[in-house]
Amino acid sequence: MTEGTGSLAGTRDPWARGNPRVGTALLAALVVALAGSSLSCTREPEPSGVGPWRFPHTTLADVKDGLCQPTELSDGRKATWCFAQPPVRIGGDTAEVDLYFLGADKAAKLIEIQLKVRGCHEDQLDQWMRTALGPPIEGKPTRSYWKNSFLWAAALMPSEPGRCIVHFLPLSENAEIARIKER
Repeated sequence: MTEGTGSLAGTRDPWARGNPRVGTALLAALVVALAGSSLSCTREPEPSGVGPWRFPHTTLADVKDGLCQPTELSDGRKATWCFAQPPVRIGGDTAEVDLYFLGADKAAKLIEIQLKVRGCHEDQLDQWMRTALGPPIEGKPTRSYWKNSFLWAAALMPSEPGRCIVHFLPLSENAEIARIKER
């Protein structure tokens, strides 16, 4: 709109070129947008596994250590159980690693990472899980559950006196997640 025309005769168009308010508002909006985008770039990615084991990328062909043998899952599916893997540190404790793959061929996908912690310090394990995965989605006196975009996790603290077990499963393993929750 130009001066002298229309119902706002004599007023200046607020969006007119050279209006200092518009320039300041646009600059402020640009700064906020850039700050928001730079914050999202520095956000750490969600964990998709433990140590070198990642859902959905790890396959049976990636296992180089330990022993693997065929097994049958509780729902009747054929799988491969790999045990005696290199241990991982969990808080101040060392955990034994067992891996489960769906099927027996080299392309079989990882469907569970199971960590067994002997001499478990429940408070250290809980703190490690919270640091790695954030606050649990559900907690009970002897167990807590976590979930992100890649995995579901359960920490049984303790599963037996002096021993804790942590299960990491891809979100596709609904039946196994339900079975672990029922224990």
